[in-house]
Amino acid sequence: MREHLGVTIIVGAVLLAAPFFASANAALVTDVSVDTNRAAAARSRTFTLVHGQRTWQVPAKEVATWFKTKSSGEQTLLQLRPGAIYDYLNVYVSPKVNQLGTNSRFGYVGPTLHLLFGGTKGKIVDGVKTSLAFRSAVIAGKTSSPVYFKEHRPSVFSAEDFKKLSFPDKLSRGESNFAGSPSNRVHNITVAQQRYNGLVLLENETFSFNQYLGDVDAKNGYLEELVIKENVTTPEYGGGICQVSTTAFRAAMEAGLKITTRRNHSYPVAYYGAPGYDATIYAPYTDLKFQNDTGYPVLIKTSIVGSRLIFDIWGTSDGREVRINGPFITGKKSDGSITAAVAQFVTKNGTTIREQNFVSNYQSPDKFPTIRAANGG
Repeated sequence: MREHLGVTIIVGAVLLAAPFFASANAALVTDVSVDTNRAAAARSRTFTLVHGQRTWQVPAKEVATWFKTKSSGEQTLLQLRPGAIYDYLNVYVSPKVNQLGTNSRFGYVGPTLHLLFGGTKGKIVDGVKTSLAFRSAVIAGKTSSPVYFKEHRPSVFSAEDFKKLSFPDKLSRGESNFAGSPSNRVHNITVAQQRYNGLVLLENETFSFNQYLGDVDAKNGYLEELVIKENVTTPEYGGGICQVSTTAFRAAMEAGLKITTRRNHSYPVAYYGAPGYDATIYAPYTDLKFQNDTGYPVLIKTSIVGSRLIFDIWGTSDGREVRINGPFITGKKSDGSITAAVAQFVTKNGTTIREQNFVSNYQSPDKFPTIRAANGG
């Protein structure tokens, strides 16, 4: 089951590299001639960065740190301070506009490596071109300039990228059972779980369920099935995908990975067993996220055995030990609402790395009447 809960998310960023030691960026620190009055004016007024319909008003105090000037005879020379420009772009611009693309996914059938899902290249802010555009604007007496982009290649894009990695140890298995699901729900689970098979997370990389899910519509193979949306349970494309996010959540918990974003369903769903060990998603608003903090790349393998959905996580053991406590029901009310909890304890060499406690507050299912389409779908 998918669920809509109206949560705003922020797109992740790839930080720009400092430009000082790259020969390709030599133009950034080259002195250029500028009219003295234009340089002075640039220091005293706001400057606008533009990308499509987006604009960023850079305060004059900030603009003044982006360049320095010096006199040379009768000329005023301007030199950029690219580090200051990059700092601003990394904080205010890149996180809002970068599109990181997606890794390709691979899997072995016997000794033969197969491409399971092709990755996509993204685009990120080009700090060099954006900085040079700013300089040109100052020289011309303008108060705005565009934000430029460059192609971003994901870290696991080709078969050769994948072959360089190693996953000797099985770190965890997450399971859930969808027995009794309607055929459309089974279909959606089958389609969605394939999006994660062969997915690699590099060291410190954060997994976003929605990033790899893609659009949930008929074009991508989904059928209509029940979802929790606002205050009703109603058919919508992709009903059942939360079986996949729930199973991914359990695998990450069992592997001792750091869970950074997780939300429970509005009411307990029988397919997920004891309440408290589920994770709802509704792209692009509600996401499931966890971080690979093992220090090594990890590989996600998914499969369906009968009515069991399985997420296996492979990598290199760093010696951590994981204990899952629960899930337990911790409270019940007469209206049918309940509270449940599950905890993750991660230790290494006798030292606690992390304790995460996830409390789930479920409302009564009676508050979410089922509304089916006129044709009974």
